[in-house]
Amino acid sequence: MRRSSVLLAMAICLLGTSAYAQSPPPSPESFRIEWIRRPGWMRPGVDGFIYNESRWRVTNVRVGAKVVDGSGSILRETVVSVFGNAVPGTRTFFVLPPIKDAESYELRVLSFDLISQEAAPGQQQGP
Repeated sequence: MRRSSVLLAMAICLLGTSAYAQSPPPSPESFRIEWIRRPGWMRPGVDGFIYNESRWRVTNVRVGAKVVDGSGSILRETVVSVFGNAVPGTRTFFVLPPIKDAESYELRVLSFDLISQEAAPGQQQGP
């Protein structure tokens, strides 16, 4: 009787763990990016925010930034780093170079490193 209880408990733990481990890693499309020019009373620049819509904590996020004019022509490109870790369900700050009023940014995530998978809301992580 005791052995079957132990086996049942182990099976339940393994099933819970395997369902948790099956969440796919994020892709560049798992992140939403916004940017905004700083107000005139602040030092010139552009602030960016990346929203991590995956279930993975990531770090070393690199964002490709294309500066485009009103007709959509690419004027210049750069790569910026996001500060710290991007935690699931939150936004993380980064800085972009200043641009002229007639210019705008096209941004996309180029790369990132996985840290860990976070538990879904209401799901415990580990025993």
